[in-house]
Amino acid sequence: MVVVALSGAVLNILYAVKLLNDFLDPQYNGAIREILISAIILEFAWAVLLLWLVFKPFERRHILLFTIIPILFGNILHSVSQLMDAPGGYGAILLNTIFGIFYAGLYAVAYFLGKSDDKTA
Repeated sequence: MVVVALSGAVLNILYAVKLLNDFLDPQYNGAIREILISAIILEFAWAVLLLWLVFKPFERRHILLFTIIPILFGNILHSVSQLMDAPGGYGAILLNTIFGIFYAGLYAVAYFLGKSDDKTA
C-alpha cells in the first residue's frame, strides 16, 4: 500500500514539475497559464495527500479509493485528446487505457490488502 501511494505521489510531482515548466514557457498565453495554475496546484495537492497516506496507511487507505476516480477520468480525457489530435491512432489510446486500468487496479488492490480485521477503518 505504501509503495502504491509513494508511486502515485512521485507521478503527481513529476506531472506538476512538467506543468510548472510549461507555465514558465513564454509560448503560452495568459489563458493557458491560468489553466496550468489549477493543474499544477492540484497535482501537488494530490501528491501531498498521497504522502499523508504513507504515515498512517491503514487508517487513511480510503484515499486510495478516491484516487481511482481521477486516474480513470484523467485517462479517459487523455484518450479523447489523443483521438482528437491523431484520429485513427487507436494503438496509443488502447495502451493508455490499459495502463490507466492497470494503475487504478493497483490502487484498488492496495486498498483491499490494507484492510485487516484488527485495524479500524
